[in-house]
Amino acid sequence: MKKIAAILCGALVATSAVCSATVAPDTIGIGKVTPGMSTSRLTSLCGKPVSKHGDDWIYSNFKVEIEKNKVQEIETQNTTAPTPLGVAVGQNVSVLSETYGTADRVESEWNEEEYEYYSHDYSMKIEFKVHNGYITKIICEMQD
Repeated sequence: MKKIAAILCGALVATSAVCSATVAPDTIGIGKVTPGMSTSRLTSLCGKPVSKHGDDWIYSNFKVEIEKNKVQEIETQNTTAPTPLGVAVGQNVSVLSETYGTADRVESEWNEEEYEYYSHDYSMKIEFKVHNGYITKIICEMQD
């Protein structure tokens, strides 16, 4: 009986490792903006923000949350601000599996789904909010 339990546990661990869809860190971002980027690099690439509200810097296509002079989070609901792999708000959810593979985590709340993908070292995450089969928001962030 103990041998059977050990075999089943081993199979579950092996299967869970294979199912992970971790992605390369350079694929997590919006446009050229990536989590962990310095504020000086951000302003050299994108210029000054349209406005600032506390730690939030607002640009025309996206919002950035700054923490300790680094980009902590990037968020967009704009169709003209794609990820480095070309995924954008407004696209069909099928583009996620075609581009990033199977999500590390999918969560459903009310009439919305969240597809999450983590970097290989789990220091970053990219999340896609989906409503009625279409991407409505993209969030990229550093993991604590």
